[in-house]
Amino acid sequence: MYEVIRASAETPDEIFAQMSELDRAYLGSEGWSPESFRSEAEKAIGYVLYIPDGEKVAAVFAGYHAAGEADITTVAVSEEYRRRGLGKMLIEGFLDLIPDDTESVFLEVRASNAPAAALYEKCGFSRISVRRRFYSDPEEDAVVMKLDLTDRK
Repeated sequence: MYEVIRASAETPDEIFAQMSELDRAYLGSEGWSPESFRSEAEKAIGYVLYIPDGEKVAAVFAGYHAAGEADITTVAVSEEYRRRGLGKMLIEGFLDLIPDDTESVFLEVRASNAPAAALYEKCGFSRISVRRRFYSDPEEDAVVMKLDLTDRK
């Protein structure tokens, strides 16, 4: 079975390097560097989660919490591990970790990324707006999605 692990300052550099490789394989040049993942993991409000399979990082997640809101900044699952529920496990792990007073969680997803949007909707997110030309390489709109947590209290 898979386990969600929260990265920290003690996480080995190799894990952050694998996170970056996975994120860049998924997002291209907009993917995070190993240093970006480490920096986010070291912040009190940052959450970097990953799911290992042996020595390999199968899935990675980053997000943060501030002022009663949370934001998911990246989710990537290795091609060979897709459709096994790992993305959902990471999102649920994040929701379990953020403070109880969190009212909303936001994210952006490429307009063309129907599988990711379907995952987010399955996790309870709703489409709330579009950010025109938000992404580059290639240029594309982002769909902004929101999860309302006020009814979970």
